[in-house]
Amino acid sequence: MADRRVMPRRPVGEETRGEERRAADRRAWPRIAPRTAATRGAETAFLLLLGIALAQALVAAALLLGWFHGALLLHGPVCLALLLARRLDPAPSGWPGAVLRVTMALLPALGPLAALGGVLAVVMGAPRGFRLPEGPPPEDPLEARLSAIAAAPGVPDGLLVEALGDVLHWGTATQKARALDIAQQALRPGGEALLRVALGDPDPAVRDRAEQVRPAVERRLLARAEALRAAARAGRVADRRALARHLDRAAFSGLLDPARADACRAEAAGLWQALGEAMPEDAEAQAALGRDLLALGDLAAARLALEAALARGVATPAVIGWLAECLFRLRDYAAMDALVARWRPVLEEEAAGIGALAAPWRLWLAEPAAPAWAGWRG
Repeated sequence: MADRRVMPRRPVGEETRGEERRAADRRAWPRIAPRTAATRGAETAFLLLLGIALAQALVAAALLLGWFHGALLLHGPVCLALLLARRLDPAPSGWPGAVLRVTMALLPALGPLAALGGVLAVVMGAPRGFRLPEGPPPEDPLEARLSAIAAAPGVPDGLLVEALGDVLHWGTATQKARALDIAQQALRPGGEALLRVALGDPDPAVRDRAEQVRPAVERRLLARAEALRAAARAGRVADRRALARHLDRAAFSGLLDPARADACRAEAAGLWQALGEAMPEDAEAQAALGRDLLALGDLAAARLALEAALARGVATPAVIGWLAECLFRLRDYAAMDALVARWRPVLEEEAAGIGALAAPWRLWLAEPAAPAWAGWRG
């Protein structure tokens, strides 16, 4: 649906402060990485060696006190219990696992000496020649995504917003700052959409950073509009279309103040209307004109333009949504019912996806035959 509002900064009330405190608490939690089977196996081996050492310490104490029969009674069950180590899950592995196997072999004959040697071997670590090369540390997927986007300036707008939006949602403060730095680059035409998302982030540091970046992105949008105006004075259709598209991008970015955004919409509407009059079959011009007029409040003219766009084959969920909003605001509910009934297969396909309009259409299509607003018809 068309939206002419600039996203304001979130009010800092009790609810917002509570969200900020919870977000800070989550950031302070230690990040627990999943342990591999090899790591758990090494820990298991070390714990077994420690248990053997404690049992053999009792055996050594019994020998020193002259309790030979007691020492034998302790030593025998320990040796037999080690046979169960073969069935442990995960199995002892790594250097501690190798030391445990040697200790188990020597324990029946050497007793406390074997246990002491095993513990010392684990504490001292593997000799240099027996150490396996360590693999690279696991890579943070968000860091990998940021690096890949930074190295590829030609990322499409939708993919850029989706990828960096995940960074804003899950990333650290440093990663979010890098995402905003990428968003304000001149070669990132989709950066303003990401900045709009950042302005509503629950983290106050991210919102402050977005406010700092916002003027640069706004200046970039307006400077690009001036350059396109200069090119459009030559009268070429392609240049006028490019100017109209950019004015729509700036107006609906949510970064301009309301007066300037309305001025951009009005200028774009004039360009789209001229293009539509010059080429009556230009469906893009009719759809964009209807969107601009809807945002400016000229509902009757917006309805004519959007219906013309649908008649020319632009039956996208966005255009249908703009026309549905227009009819709703005009209180023409019969026409709205007919519109939804006619394009229901298209809307059901959109509702089954994950697009921006999927949730509203799912809610709308799930309404019974007599929707909640039926009583408003007067």
